[in-house]
Amino acid sequence: MEVKRIAVIGAGLMGSGIAYVSAWNGFEVKMMDIKPEFVERGLDRIRSDVMTGIDKGKMTISEAEGLMARLKTTTDLEEAVRDADLVIEAIFEDMDVKKETFAKVDSLAPPHTVLATNTSSLSIDELASATSRPDKFIGMHYFSPVAAMRLIEIVIGEKTSDETVQTAIEVGKKQGKTPVKAKNSPGFIVNRILMPVLREAILLYEQGLATKEEIDAALTTVARFPAGPFTLGDFVGLDIAYHTMNTLYRELGDCFRPPDTLKQLVDSGALGTKTKKGFYEYGGTKSETETPKGADPQWIVDRITVPVIREAMVLVDEGIATREDIDLAMKLGANFPAGPFEMAEKYGLDVVRAKIEELHKELGDCYSLPKMLQ
Repeated sequence: MEVKRIAVIGAGLMGSGIAYVSAWNGFEVKMMDIKPEFVERGLDRIRSDVMTGIDKGKMTISEAEGLMARLKTTTDLEEAVRDADLVIEAIFEDMDVKKETFAKVDSLAPPHTVLATNTSSLSIDELASATSRPDKFIGMHYFSPVAAMRLIEIVIGEKTSDETVQTAIEVGKKQGKTPVKAKNSPGFIVNRILMPVLREAILLYEQGLATKEEIDAALTTVARFPAGPFTLGDFVGLDIAYHTMNTLYRELGDCFRPPDTLKQLVDSGALGTKTKKGFYEYGGTKSETETPKGADPQWIVDRITVPVIREAMVLVDEGIATREDIDLAMKLGANFPAGPFEMAEKYGLDVVRAKIEELHKELGDCYSLPKMLQ
């Protein structure tokens, strides 16, 4: 199905970003939120992006005028969706609120309309159950900032039709994104694999095996990650990381249980850079540096990346995604220097198998050998 008109529900950071890339790439867009001030804040973000594009020479004045002409706003849900070919929901991560929203959208949108959610970790199938069109329901998970990040995860529910999948892929491509496909499962690809990076780093820190600084330095210097896990966690927001990890814990069990240190920081309001304090302190206050533990940087890298490789292999074993899409997703969506399977090739599968077997023997079934290595 050809999509010409898109309704975006939610004018926050993600919703306004999705509306911007959609209007910029030729779609007619209606952006909706429940209060005029929410809509206006979303419009302000879009205007700022437009001005940045003009200032950097990436957009002409006439192109900017065309973009803004294709973008309409409203606080009326019926007005937003009544002629939409595609509705993309981008409100906060609450299952009940999202289901209530989709039940309303389902009753108001035309029969041909595809319904998509930008959720980062909630079940596509449960959200689809709130509608009468599960075959036309899909996940379209964008990454922040939407205008800059190239990846989109196309998340396929149990009843999602092939036509709906193809429609979402074509829209993503027209928006300038690189689509990867994942079957509905907790965390999809990127969050399912990224959360163990932070979790393993915190566990090493809690066990006194390495300091935060040693762990971040090992990942950035030896493994060439653009940021260490503690720095990245602070930047993303520890509340977001905790919420995502908690969702995985609820769905997948103890192997994703959020470490106590993360819970304590979130409970205290230390959420990272946005609150000037998280794992580190910001805004002029110098973080207290711990006495180095003398941990070998290569050991730190192995200890964190091998469980990540294992998790990627589990996703393939479970038929959730392909090796190629997993590697692409982690490089584009999480800025990994190499995909998990590329990392595995560099180590050698025999080495990976031996390291996982060591972890399994030492730490238990959360580190069991994936089927593909048995």
